[in-house]
Amino acid sequence: MMIKRHYLLLFLLLICGLSCESSINHDADVYFSVISDEVTKIRGKVQKVKALKNRELEKFKRTRDRKYLISSKYVELFYYFDKGEVDGTGQIPVVYDLLILNNNEYDFITIACNFNLAFQFETLSPRLSMGFLNKAIQLEETHEKKHELPHLYHLKGRLFYNKKNYSQAMHYFKKCLNTLSLHRKDLIFVASMYNNFGLCYDKMGLADRALKEVSTAISILESQKKLTTEEEIFLMCLKSNKGLYHYKRKEYALAGALLTEVYEFNKNKRYFHNEAVQNLMRLFNLYQDTEQISGMREAVNYAASIEPEIKKIPDKIQIFMILQSYYLKINDISKVSGFCKKLMELHNQDEQQRQKKLTYVSDVLNNFLIKDLTLKQMHKIDNQKFNNKMILAGGSVCILIFAGLVYFNQNTNKKEREIAEKEKVILIKNKKILEHEVKQQEEKISNMHLNLNLKIETEKTFLEYIKNIKKAKNVDTEQTLNDLFVKINNLIQIDRNNNDLINESSAENAQLIKKLSARFPDLTNNEIKFCIYYKLGLSSKEIAILENITEGSSRVYKTRIKSKMNIGREVDLNLFLKVM
Repeated sequence: MMIKRHYLLLFLLLICGLSCESSINHDADVYFSVISDEVTKIRGKVQKVKALKNRELEKFKRTRDRKYLISSKYVELFYYFDKGEVDGTGQIPVVYDLLILNNNEYDFITIACNFNLAFQFETLSPRLSMGFLNKAIQLEETHEKKHELPHLYHLKGRLFYNKKNYSQAMHYFKKCLNTLSLHRKDLIFVASMYNNFGLCYDKMGLADRALKEVSTAISILESQKKLTTEEEIFLMCLKSNKGLYHYKRKEYALAGALLTEVYEFNKNKRYFHNEAVQNLMRLFNLYQDTEQISGMREAVNYAASIEPEIKKIPDKIQIFMILQSYYLKINDISKVSGFCKKLMELHNQDEQQRQKKLTYVSDVLNNFLIKDLTLKQMHKIDNQKFNNKMILAGGSVCILIFAGLVYFNQNTNKKEREIAEKEKVILIKNKKILEHEVKQQEEKISNMHLNLNLKIETEKTFLEYIKNIKKAKNVDTEQTLNDLFVKINNLIQIDRNNNDLINESSAENAQLIKKLSARFPDLTNNEIKFCIYYKLGLSSKEIAILENITEGSSRVYKTRIKSKMNIGREVDLNLFLKVM
């Protein structure tokens, strides 16, 4: 029973340990979420981001809690944000280091890293991107609060869109929409999903449905009283897409109004991002198709003015394509030739950048795989060492347990022998007491028999004497009375001796009854009577005859009496009562 209790205690401690570990990991994920919100607010402000990283490192040095070391590495990802733009290639090695450091310990970090890598490899390697994304989704779907799940579904939809699998893309865009909340912060994502539906329908040749979906997205944002800067920019992107759909339907007036509105917005705000350049290209194409030379000239002049401000080569290529198309339209061959050379240079630069980026990412990926394999091998060796130690420790514990059991067994046997010796001594003593009491009882009974025989003989002599007196004629009266008096006194003395023996036994019984009533008040009068029988040494069979009951009932009385007296089965009740 004691060993079972020890096992139960170990089991409960194990469950407690697992529960505590689960609770600790949940608390850490909550902490990482708070850190993520904090660093997101200061992204682009490198000094503040570095200060936050140093703060987390100081916490680690002070507490040695790995949670803070991991959070400091997570903050490092935001070094690469600059004015809202992110250099994905710079983040990749940090993400890999963070994955190795975390080693699947905290779900928040595992999901964030896989999501980040899936985003970075979206165009470089869609297959790798899908692999990372599926890992993140699988883990996120197991959580009660699925904060990142909508964005994971969104990215998966984009991957299918890029593969031209538009039905699957729409499936995941719908899953994203269904998991988004109705909070204001998610409003832009809700509108984005309707825009994505429009993009899919456009590629599927369903212009009417594309217009309907993008119009829904626009109405969602326009229903708000005051839009954030991010929401305003996205609203213009939606209107540009709607303008494109009208343009494809040859509804040039509607298309022109929307594209011009977006153009004026970007021009006034001095926005030179990809969507602004893309809208300018759409507006130029509209002017070109509708032979609006003045509009084309205005678009070209604006494109030439912002070209130095454009940083990304793909956007520069679009600018020079606008310029080339215009001068080709007006037959300015010298400028067209110059723009052709410039475009060739830009395409070469773009290809070189892609190759450089691909080589860099490939090297980072190889380094990660080497590190990962090395670490896994080290973990395998450490696990083997740990297992060997556990086997050694387990063997030692088994030996200790075996030795303990042997000692316990020997100690138990020793105690049992001591108890047996003591019981033997008690039995011998009790036997002697019992033999002495039996001898005394036998002597008393023998004396009673002798007295009874003496009384009988005396009575016979007395009767013979009286008969003789009757027969005698000359009797001395005084002498005769004296002789009668003496004989009567002898009879009285014999009865007195018998009464003394009887009273002695009755006194002992009365004393025993008094002790039993005081010590065991639960005993009934009938049970006390049975105790007197047991004290006199009567067997169950003899008691059954006296009380006119079965022998089994007599034994039940005995068991009940011992239970009320709270004495063990091995104790002799007859001896116990005689000792009392």
